[in-house]
Amino acid sequence: MLARAFALVGKVWKRTPNMSVQASTSPRRRSHLPPQLRHLYNYNTPAQRDIFSVEQQLLQSNSGNSVEGSFDQRFAILKSIGEDCVNDGELELLLKKKSAPICYVWFDPSPWMHISEGIIKTLCVNKMVKSGCKVKILMTDWFARMNYNIGGNLNKMQTIGLYNIEMWKAAGMALDKVELVWLSDEINRHADEYWPLAMDVSRNTTVRRIKRCYGSRDPFEEFTAADTFYPSLQCATILFQKVDIWLLGMAQHEANLLAREYCKRVKRGNKPIAVSHKILPNLLLYPEEEHRRNPFLAIYMEDNEIDVSRKIIHAFCPPKLVEGNPCLEYIKYIVLPWYGKFEVVRKKEDGGDKMFLSMEELTTDYVSGALQPSDMKLALAKSLNKILQPVRDHFRSNAEAKNAVEGIKGQDLEVMARLSGEQGTRGPF
Repeated sequence: MLARAFALVGKVWKRTPNMSVQASTSPRRRSHLPPQLRHLYNYNTPAQRDIFSVEQQLLQSNSGNSVEGSFDQRFAILKSIGEDCVNDGELELLLKKKSAPICYVWFDPSPWMHISEGIIKTLCVNKMVKSGCKVKILMTDWFARMNYNIGGNLNKMQTIGLYNIEMWKAAGMALDKVELVWLSDEINRHADEYWPLAMDVSRNTTVRRIKRCYGSRDPFEEFTAADTFYPSLQCATILFQKVDIWLLGMAQHEANLLAREYCKRVKRGNKPIAVSHKILPNLLLYPEEEHRRNPFLAIYMEDNEIDVSRKIIHAFCPPKLVEGNPCLEYIKYIVLPWYGKFEVVRKKEDGGDKMFLSMEELTTDYVSGALQPSDMKLALAKSLNKILQPVRDHFRSNAEAKNAVEGIKGQDLEVMARLSGEQGTRGPF
């Protein structure tokens, strides 16, 4: 019956070459049309094919085990993590000077964990560990004090953070080789360093520049004094830690640029080196459907098997169109890195079963029409559910995980819903 539903949905799509999908990149509804999508369907030159082949080999490692490697290998691994690197030259120089750089991973705790923050971050952290980095995850719980949705309650945010850590544990993150750091503890210990720096950043930054950090924010959304100060606090957080490399989400990209501008303005050395990991696009097509309360926008770590299948059924996936196709993005950044393959099961009359080992092979079949959206969606839903099943099992059987869930359920669900932008009817597992 599920296969029939996918087939019916696949027939509805018509090819619309000029359409692309906007991606919600932060809790403030910031959207972008990612230019990096172009490389998904452009393999016209041997050089492009070679680059993708190297990237794919690097993506296909989900092990947290550290390995020895040449400078080129370590550089390629770290570059494969980032959707964007501010300065490749600075990263090269750093890796030549340090064999074990200190890498901080920024994480904003959330009661509903997007699959990008659960699975893609797990892949990224494990690859950083593998490349010999000393990895620390910064849980930015302290910023809860500025969040009116939870009344500035730090304990609530820390409870949410513990729940997120259990997610990573279930997903296979190498937490035994990672140090977890709480921002509230760091600020309490180094208040004499943090606050003067935050004030100096704000003193050297105009309000106009601060507003640029929010990108395409809803013009009707009220801009508070806390919003004005928040980028300066982010900037100070990036600068006052003893860090060689930052792994940021695209939501922190502007704060990192602001930090680099500040360093240049005050002639401060050691500009932050950062890579920004991939944020998956929305599953839905139309901008008006991008509202954060729509549960069909994305896959979450808490989703059960039926949730995942329903969301993929409704996802934008027109036949023969690769650009702006979120299903292909999920395959490229989650399924292929996780398994090293993407397996499609079909009837003999529809072409029979086929295993894809690269995005080049997959997109070639998709553009030619040899692979239909209904078959691809069915295989994608199956792969995602297989990846998420250990997470579901962990929260059913592990005592610490159960306690984390109870802690989340003990919070005001309506408040948690506003914090994450999801419907208040959803709940963890």
